[in-house]
Amino acid sequence: PHRIVTAARTMAGLRALLALTLTAAAAAGGMHYKPHDPVFIISNKVGPFNNPSETYQYYSLPFCRTAGKQKRHHHELGEYLVGDRKITSPYQVSFLDNVQWFLLCEKTLQPDEVKSFADAIEDDYYFEMFLEDLPMWGYIGEVEGEDLLLGHLETARRYLYPHLHFSIGYNVDQIVSVNVSTNPQRKVDITDDLMETDVSFSYSVEWVPKPELTWENRMSRYHDSRFLPGTFEIHWLSIINSFVLVLLLTAFLTIILMRVLKNDFTRYMDVEEDEMGEEESGWKLIHGDVFRFPNQTNLFAALVGAGGQLCCTTFLLLLCAITGFFRPTKRGAILTAMIVLYALTSFIGGVTSA
Repeated sequence: PHRIVTAARTMAGLRALLALTLTAAAAAGGMHYKPHDPVFIISNKVGPFNNPSETYQYYSLPFCRTAGKQKRHHHELGEYLVGDRKITSPYQVSFLDNVQWFLLCEKTLQPDEVKSFADAIEDDYYFEMFLEDLPMWGYIGEVEGEDLLLGHLETARRYLYPHLHFSIGYNVDQIVSVNVSTNPQRKVDITDDLMETDVSFSYSVEWVPKPELTWENRMSRYHDSRFLPGTFEIHWLSIINSFVLVLLLTAFLTIILMRVLKNDFTRYMDVEEDEMGEEESGWKLIHGDVFRFPNQTNLFAALVGAGGQLCCTTFLLLLCAITGFFRPTKRGAILTAMIVLYALTSFIGGVTSA
């Protein structure tokens, strides 16, 4: 009986291991849907377009909420560092079901809520949402009649976009692309922020077949994304140009120093020993300062060690990104990898300082 129980436990363990393996394999290959399966849209954050590092929770603005307590999603370390605040949205979407128009909620905005929306629109606030870990962005509203040169807003009109149109691309039974857009024809004037305003929040859904886009390559369309300001994008050509310029300047400085040292050595070789002791010039004037013991030794050693550690961390981070050790497109992956590498290279700083 003991052997039978042991065998049963072993089979149960193997079955559990197989189930976990199949679940991990399914997660690695993406989620598969059946027609009419629910698809969840995640609201993340809002913030000014010209300062993407300044972000706030999506429901810091008075959008429509679901009844009861909303579900908050688990965040990894890197997602916390980039300011993600994912929360379930009330949008009801099902796989392959187009929606022409659906009323999300009717809401009467109080004057303070109207003012919060108006201030956000003046600051060019955008929102960020996720569907199957695919990000999508859109504007909250627009300002019309603003003087672009003087920036006067007294005569400008502020409009809120209460309708969102979700365009979702699919390949067989997987979601491979998402996009959200607003409808300028359904905008609501909220210029007067001293009175209540009735707003009907709504949405529509369109499913678009994308047979040419696989689930593995679904992030490729974000490589050339230009939603965020160009000043916050990485310009690899400028980085390479600066690196080459530093190398050239270092080479020129080295050549100049070598020529100066060569001329000094030649002159010292031609001077008699008696004359050499009378007058020192050139690089010999600072030979005593080069080997002088510094005053703040501990601080100097700490700075050198920290610099060496940062250089190693940067090099290893670039190496891991190039070799595909982690996915740079995943939310917060770069920041998480940077923190882990900085902790692992701490011994380099200690050895260099010592």
